[in-house]
Amino acid sequence: MVEIIQISDLHYGSEFVPDYMENIISYIKDSKPDVVICTGDIIHKGRVTQYNEVLPYLNRIKEVTKFLAVPGNHDAKNSGIVFFEKLIGPRRSRMILEDKDTIIVGVCSAKDDLASGEIGDEQLDWAARQFNRNLENRIIALHHHLIPVPMSGQKFTTVRDAGEILEFTQLFEIDLVLMGHRHVPHAYVISWQNSSTTTFLYCGTSTSNKVRAQDSPSFNHIYLDEGDLEVYIIDSTNLDKNLLLKRKEHHTEFIRPRKTRIEHLLASSVWDE
Repeated sequence: MVEIIQISDLHYGSEFVPDYMENIISYIKDSKPDVVICTGDIIHKGRVTQYNEVLPYLNRIKEVTKFLAVPGNHDAKNSGIVFFEKLIGPRRSRMILEDKDTIIVGVCSAKDDLASGEIGDEQLDWAARQFNRNLENRIIALHHHLIPVPMSGQKFTTVRDAGEILEFTQLFEIDLVLMGHRHVPHAYVISWQNSSTTTFLYCGTSTSNKVRAQDSPSFNHIYLDEGDLEVYIIDSTNLDKNLLLKRKEHHTEFIRPRKTRIEHLLASSVWDE
């Protein structure tokens, strides 16, 4: 079994709350996961000053466990991808946890000064070549959405070539896709024709007040074991832990599905005749 903590959308430089970050670091120290994965928007404006100021927090995480990050659209603003690669890590990367039978591939969906994302043929080819080992737990991390999330705003949030990545997850039997971007925790589970199953997991904003509706800042605590999966949403303000979904022996139970827009519309008196 591999144990993962996913953080995302820290937005250092805009509504970043140091106490939330301290809570997360404390939680990581207590739980000692195998790896912490950050799915982008570490900073807000791509400025080197923001990168330098957030680094001490990230270095404290690295003192506890392995760390992998992918850039978000805010990290890439103002040519900030240059500082991301210099100070945080490569824009795309592969991490293998031999003792956990796990491979994690991080890809860059961010484009300089664009809110929308794209993977592109060259990076798609590169990602395919990373899965050249027969490891049981197979994970991809990126910033932008592959599938839109309900009640997360109406901006263009999916990668432009999302269809190709969805086919990729089926072809390479990816267990888990980790994403951030729209600051909401959510999950989809797709069972493919080849009998493989992929869980698409989204993370809230972990350390900022840039939340939506009644959401709280949050991060995900993940347990993955040969297709079996448990995901908990951890509230960054008080570290309350709630089960999001459980998948065991090819059966998925959604504990906390996100409400959809149609549920709010049907409950509203605005539409009553």
